Amino acid sequence: SELCRQVAFARPAHLVMLGHGENSLFQAHASLSETYPDVPVQIVIADIRDRVRIDQIFRRFTPDIVFHAAAHKHVHLMEDNFQDAISNNVAGTESLVDAALESGTKRFVAISTDKAVSPCGVMGASKRMASLIVRDAARRSDRPFSVVRFGNVLGSRGSVATIFREQIERGGPVTLTHP
Repeated sequence: SELCRQVAFARPAHLVMLGHGENSLFQAHASLSETYPDVPVQIVIADIRDRVRIDQIFRRFTPDIVFHAAAHKHVHLMEDNFQDAISNNVAGTESLVDAALESGTKRFVAISTDKAVSPCGVMGASKRMASLIVRDAARRSDRPFSVVRFGNVLGSRGSVATIFREQIERGGPVTLTHP
């Protein structure tokens, strides 16, 4: 669940986790190391929008499989910061997809959102555009590059259930932002 803002590269018995949130990566690494002590995990701090750095990383690790979940997901924040939604969710995805194609990545799985199906805002539209980039790469390369859509995962970072639980623990009130 902590991979929600990260990219993971899978190689046989080797995992590379890439992200720009060092605390999330630190926590995920600690959890994985405890649960799977025999699997080597490499942490790479980078921003997916930095194409030069991404190319370097893909050349170094030549991943077989990429799980891409590095996206902004808070709707109201992305409406107010639409430039970052587009640069991270769209340009960042394009950077990863292009690097994956060039490095020979065999499989690419982008984690998307149900809000990308019929987007009515910037965040959903940016994720829809990212999905189209991945699907186009699959068509052009004839490789299994795919998009998996999830709704709000209960208990995940930023989940409404987590927010409600925190509000209840503080004694309320529980707030709803949509009718």
